[in-house]
Amino acid sequence: MPTITEMELPKPKNWQEFEHMVCDAMAQRWRSSGLQMYGRPGQTQNGVDINGPDEIGRQVGIQCKRYEDVPSIKLILTEIANAEKFTPKLSTLYIATTADYDSTLQSSVRTLSDERVSKGEFAVSLLFWGDIVRGLILNPAILSAHYPNIVLRANGRADPDRNLAALELGFYCGDLWDFVLLVHGEFGWMAQVDPDSLTATLRMLERRAVQLLSTEESEGLIASLRAVREGCLSPKSSKSDWHLVEQHAKRVESRTVAAKSHLEGDEARWLALACQLGRIYAHSNELPEEQIRIDIEAKVLKLLPLRRDVVKARFDQAAMLSDGYAWADRIYGFLVNELLWA
Repeated sequence: MPTITEMELPKPKNWQEFEHMVCDAMAQRWRSSGLQMYGRPGQTQNGVDINGPDEIGRQVGIQCKRYEDVPSIKLILTEIANAEKFTPKLSTLYIATTADYDSTLQSSVRTLSDERVSKGEFAVSLLFWGDIVRGLILNPAILSAHYPNIVLRANGRADPDRNLAALELGFYCGDLWDFVLLVHGEFGWMAQVDPDSLTATLRMLERRAVQLLSTEESEGLIASLRAVREGCLSPKSSKSDWHLVEQHAKRVESRTVAAKSHLEGDEARWLALACQLGRIYAHSNELPEEQIRIDIEAKVLKLLPLRRDVVKARFDQAAMLSDGYAWADRIYGFLVNELLWA
């Protein structure tokens, strides 16, 4: 049976559909929560249809061309000239097309890009139809939004990185307000916790939401995560200044719980398990009761059936700890490593 990337997926019928498809595909490839459509019909766009950060935060622009034939160098030079006027300055301009790969054009654009970079100008690259399809299939919900009749199957093998996204989202977002207090409250002050660590975590969670959920499901969660991040960084004169941050953090928590119903199989189980571990981490001074530890171990064994001996050994070691904070942190760290090296 052919894979999705080997199938001839129907190409979009109009440029509006193509732009949305490109935006969703590249947001998945770059795990960028800030990539968005730029402007609206009738407005000056300076050669850019989509704008935002790539996977390492560089400012990029995408110009979408729904052509069956490959774009000409003349057209690409015209789009480059238009994008020179774009602010803020781009790191890279991508030309996205529904055309198939073309090695001659790729070579010409690569040479052109190298010449531009050597002069301190933005780089230029191409996104062909195959690149866009590969971005869409990274997230079954995103693919389904554009192709409702196509079901993406994992061929019996779970995606460890999507499971890791569920684990990280559940652990931190299930009780986000308590994590904020652990950093910015009295405990964080006494332990001299670096507030930047929470900022980095919140940015990571925004990317994980993009990766795991559909655009519709992730938008509200990302907006609330961003509001928490910006709220934590804003100056405050009294405790009441934290009320709005708490409100947004609680929205993150409720949206994370709701996300369980949008996931299936192991991804939903990883998210639920992570929420439970995060709750113990944030609230339990005492080591969890034995039955709770047994129940959580059973859930982990179901998710990692081939690592039975290792799982039991790690839970036995964690049982020697004296408080729930350290216990949950130890189990969570173990699970992260298991998924990273899966």
